[in-house]
Amino acid sequence: HGLRDWLLQRISAVYLAGFLVFVILQISLRPARTWQEWHAWFAHPAMAVASAAFILAVLLHSWFGMRDIVLDYVHRLWLRLLLLSLIGLLLTGCGLWALHVLLPAAR
Repeated sequence: HGLRDWLLQRISAVYLAGFLVFVILQISLRPARTWQEWHAWFAHPAMAVASAAFILAVLLHSWFGMRDIVLDYVHRLWLRLLLLSLIGLLLTGCGLWALHVLLPAAR
């Protein structure tokens, strides 16, 4: 699992960095001045998919990073399982909340 997790961590980091550079350039070069322009930009299918992929990449990157920290530094099994469960629930909740925000914006 180590190589696969390492690779997913790096791929998600590259996507996150690329997406952020794209958004910063987009905002700098063509700033949206009204709410309608912002909505149209985020409602575009390509931007909706890219934003959903960004959220997924953030969640995966967070999970692998936090999981590795817990596995490396928490030695009691019960505490490790508790922390990993709480982190998993928190990230799942964040992902569901992000879907709740993105889906109406994409309509």
